[in-house]
Amino acid sequence: RFSVLENANLDLGRFRQQFGVVNRWHEDAIDQVQYPLALRNIFGDEGLAQTGASLEMILPQWGPAYQGLTLQVTNNENERLFEENTLGTPSLLLHYKNYRDLSRDTYLEFGLSGLFGWNDEWEVMDGGSLETRTDTLGTRVFGADLSMLWEPADQALYKNLEWRSELYFLDRDILAPDGSGRDTLNAWGAYSYLQSKVGRNVEVGIRGDYYQPDSKGYAAIPGTFLSPLAYTDSDAYRWQIGPYITWWQSEFVKYRLEYDYADGRGMENAAHTVWLQAIFAIGPHKHERY
Repeated sequence: RFSVLENANLDLGRFRQQFGVVNRWHEDAIDQVQYPLALRNIFGDEGLAQTGASLEMILPQWGPAYQGLTLQVTNNENERLFEENTLGTPSLLLHYKNYRDLSRDTYLEFGLSGLFGWNDEWEVMDGGSLETRTDTLGTRVFGADLSMLWEPADQALYKNLEWRSELYFLDRDILAPDGSGRDTLNAWGAYSYLQSKVGRNVEVGIRGDYYQPDSKGYAAIPGTFLSPLAYTDSDAYRWQIGPYITWWQSEFVKYRLEYDYADGRGMENAAHTVWLQAIFAIGPHKHERY
């Protein structure tokens, strides 16, 4: 990390990108066992992490609000969004953050995100077999996030209440694999969770997820790999609800018990999942959200 201006920092290398809030956190630092359902379906199970340059800037204060802008230019390593990028065209990410104190004990933060990239090589059905064709088309993902934390200053070690929500929307131009020409994939999803510290070492919470892919009749053509961004079902969707409890044995060790129930239509079967997670750190590195 380099300090290039008084209010700006430059990072070079491979990093988790600042799309929304939780994508930036490493998986051991998130408040549940897995990343949100929509994030995993749009960006892949590991989220959005690519190699390039990141410039973080503090903008002039706007009334009682503090503002920040992040600009990131990276290569296109993400296979879910940029598997068809063969020219090495970089992607661009912008994230705007607005933070304000509502009272001595409460803060509110909201943000807007946009990711822009391109793909240029497609597998298209021609005469009963797939052939490679070239056409440079854009991929766009938009997001919005909202976080609120109430934490009484004189009881911060024992009591708080946190609410966080994010929305994701994919708008991806493609060359249709059935040979019908240019088309667009639109998928979207959201999550929201409420979490509370009920003791010095115990947190309880519940998260709800929703994801809706696009509907394309050609999504089942072998070799096209459009799922989970598109399915043949005209009304496919997936939702999940997951209560959890986290116990911090110390600042270096935490245990989490979580139950997830997922259901929907046209994607996967209903599923009951019970997680028992243990996360620990050795040495001076704690579970930081970096």
